[in-house]
Amino acid sequence: MCTVVVAVTPGASWPVVFFGLRDESPDRPWDAPGPWWPALGDRVTGVHDREAGGAWLATADGPGRASVVLNRHETPDAPVGGFTTRGSLPLDAAARGHLPTGPQTSRPFNLLTADAGGALHSAWDGTSTETTRLAPGVHVLTHAAPDDRGVRRVARWLPRFAAAAHPTGPLPAAADGEGSWTPWLDVLRESSALPSDDDDALVRSDLVDGRLFHSLSLSTVAVSADRVAHRHVRLDGAPSVVAALARR
Repeated sequence: MCTVVVAVTPGASWPVVFFGLRDESPDRPWDAPGPWWPALGDRVTGVHDREAGGAWLATADGPGRASVVLNRHETPDAPVGGFTTRGSLPLDAAARGHLPTGPQTSRPFNLLTADAGGALHSAWDGTSTETTRLAPGVHVLTHAAPDDRGVRRVARWLPRFAAAAHPTGPLPAAADGEGSWTPWLDVLRESSALPSDDDDALVRSDLVDGRLFHSLSLSTVAVSADRVAHRHVRLDGAPSVVAALARR
């Protein structure tokens, strides 16, 4: 399932930076980041899910906010009327600063929401919703609790990302190199040498409830007080993560 690596640095020009690996079924259609939601205006952009209409990751300027949703594994009974899409959560958080509270009508999720004040992690496990502030430093988010080393890819790669110099701003355009992102991208490139079905893999494939999910895209995000810099790289169709990053 999806993986997010985030660094929180209070007082920095870009207090929160993160990258997200989006794991999805290859047959689910989606669009690269854009202002796909006219009711929210041009300040809100995101990775658009054509099937349910929401966003896996959404950003907004003025003020700068970014939010990304990850699936959890619990399977609660459907509410009356059926489940709503988790894709509305990043849009509400980025556009309006709305965080989920109380019982939810979606399937379980983890939600990262970042602004100039730091990063919040909201979790709905099918029973209750809890929001906690991430401490300064580096964290890895998955389907479980933040930094849960019971998840093998967290146990293996969190120490490596924490030891590497974390990004200090946006990922430059390809023609300008990788800037401060090189140490983290080097760790990602190293991890991509693992088979995608290895439990330690970050770029991965998983069979979930009979459906195959692959890591299809990479988003790098830097959040400042006023704006968010989001660069999006498609991994599907690329011969390797190295090649995908080189052609971004």
